[in-house]
Amino acid sequence: MTAETWPERSDTIEPLGPITVRVPATSANLGTGFDAAGVALQRYATITVSVGSGNEGERSPMSRHVRKAVREVYRELDRERPDSEEIEVSVEAEFPLGRGLGASAACRGAGLVAANTLLGSPLSEHRILEIGSDLEGHADNMAPALFGGCQIVAMSGEQVTRVALPVSDGLRFVGFTPSFNMSTKKGRALLPKQLSRKDAVHNSCRSALLVAALTTGSWDALKTATDDRLHQIPRSKLFPTMFELFEAAESAGAFAAYLSGGGSTLMALANEDCAEDVSAAWVSAAAAREIVGQAFITGIDAGGAQIL
Repeated sequence: MTAETWPERSDTIEPLGPITVRVPATSANLGTGFDAAGVALQRYATITVSVGSGNEGERSPMSRHVRKAVREVYRELDRERPDSEEIEVSVEAEFPLGRGLGASAACRGAGLVAANTLLGSPLSEHRILEIGSDLEGHADNMAPALFGGCQIVAMSGEQVTRVALPVSDGLRFVGFTPSFNMSTKKGRALLPKQLSRKDAVHNSCRSALLVAALTTGSWDALKTATDDRLHQIPRSKLFPTMFELFEAAESAGAFAAYLSGGGSTLMALANEDCAEDVSAAWVSAAAAREIVGQAFITGIDAGGAQIL
């Protein structure tokens, strides 16, 4: 939409802000925890929001997510919603959109937290989670984006049940983000409409094992715990060399590797001693397959969304 086609500004929107919110990147699924498990990472998006300032700020896919979330808070509170051009947004992010690191959840979460705070914080943290999860279509990124740490979630309609999962010390997340993105919509379209009983039991056992391994520090169980039969094999049609890269990371010492969210970022779980080797293995194996990207090493963010 061009500047000339924006609707006329409302004269009744109260100017509010600016307010700045920092939200962590997130890595969801962790192999077998499809739509159920997610963890906040120490990589951040810093987002500033003003309402009715007379300026619009940047236009980008990320800022669009922020604006829609701001408007959702006004709708939830039955307040007159500002038009999109009345919401000034700036985004500084250490991770890109469409790479499986929860950028849409970070932007939506920031917009929700910012608008709720500007309006006097009438919504509970849990209601913000429910609104954000509804916008996302799932809660496994939104929960850690808002609350930090590792979160286990289940949705029933718009209702979300959330439990924070303590993760034993010593685990590093070693990621590789290719230069290409993977469409979440296309990836979900590839998922099977039903599973055999054998495959359902396979994933059920391993998702339970994943929770136990993370909480007890049973790192040697992580390879089995992340062995998924629901979403990673179908999604590998969009990233055919994915499992070869997993093998390279694990050969370099990683406990396990998995597709982060809907991709394209690949994530390895490792200890501090071998994290650099795993990072180098990602880059080397990718280059050998003519895949360009960046590796990074990070840990778990404990704070979630923070007002700066």
